[in-house]
Amino acid sequence: MSTKAGRGGQWMGTAALGRRDVLKIGVSVAAAAPLLAACGEDSPEGTVAWRSGTINPTVPDGFVLMCVEKGYLEEEGLDVTFTSSNSSELVRAAVSNRLDIILLAPGSGFAAQEAGSDVKMVGVPWNKVRDFIYATSDITSAADLVGKSIAIQAPNTSSEILVSAVLERFGISADQVDMVQTGGDSERIAALLSGRVDATVAGIENLPVIEQDPNFTTVLSVGEIVPDVLGAAWFSTGRVIGERPEDLTKVLRAYTRGLRYALDHLDEATAVAVERLRTAPEDEAVVAAAIQAHRDNQIINPNLNWTDQQVAATQQLNVDIGSQNGVLPPEEVADRRFADEVIGELGEYEW
Repeated sequence: MSTKAGRGGQWMGTAALGRRDVLKIGVSVAAAAPLLAACGEDSPEGTVAWRSGTINPTVPDGFVLMCVEKGYLEEEGLDVTFTSSNSSELVRAAVSNRLDIILLAPGSGFAAQEAGSDVKMVGVPWNKVRDFIYATSDITSAADLVGKSIAIQAPNTSSEILVSAVLERFGISADQVDMVQTGGDSERIAALLSGRVDATVAGIENLPVIEQDPNFTTVLSVGEIVPDVLGAAWFSTGRVIGERPEDLTKVLRAYTRGLRYALDHLDEATAVAVERLRTAPEDEAVVAAAIQAHRDNQIINPNLNWTDQQVAATQQLNVDIGSQNGVLPPEEVADRRFADEVIGELGEYEW
């Protein structure tokens, strides 16, 4: 597999960062193309073809894709093709046998499963919501969101789900705010910074810069509002689980080794994220700060584990906002066998 990330990133701190840094990162993320490894349907002799799907480029790719940089997938005898898209497209690709494993917000996966899609959660690399509500400086509490415009990606996406959860928690009805369909994290932050919206929900990587600009503020951590809601998970299909269990275990083992290596080598994780996001060299400090924040807040989960309570809470959030009819039993939406086997072999990660 020939997709490689650059090396040698260095922690540079955030003292000199400001509003323009977020804008430049936003542009680079928006311009990033899907990650396509240089391996196709004809895999090299002695390897097994595998197709992985990830959500559109994000800073945590510095952790998730370290398995590519370090060759862990190759060591497992796998020739892997990566493709990135949004959650709904990834689910469609998986159920139509075009992808073997997908990374997406668990709420999206559970809702798709209830709607009849044959997908199950098999591992959790982000065990908590990593998003914050960012806003103009005049908005100092959730109550101040009434009458304001809030950027989301699109209806029925994780961004809308999380904003809706915040509104419900503080007794604000959806018709008291203006939900503006804007795009991914970078587009939403750009909309806030350019004055097109009053607030948005976006990832932790924006936190250091937003807090240094007096025109903007961090209103709250969504993770504190929904502490048991899972952040991102790997899902596979009944076909893969039933017909390719050994390959699925190999993939999860390679991913897990990559997560752990990245957590212990943040400079290299930064380099992978910079290349994935196509970030300008002068913006590397912003990415480094975001990578550090993911480790400091233990957003990355190197043990792949989850609890039944987390599965229920993630589904209940769907139910509360109308994207799911009821909470399904954990055994119907998740399969622990593969993650348990991987961690049983590698042992628990020690922070």
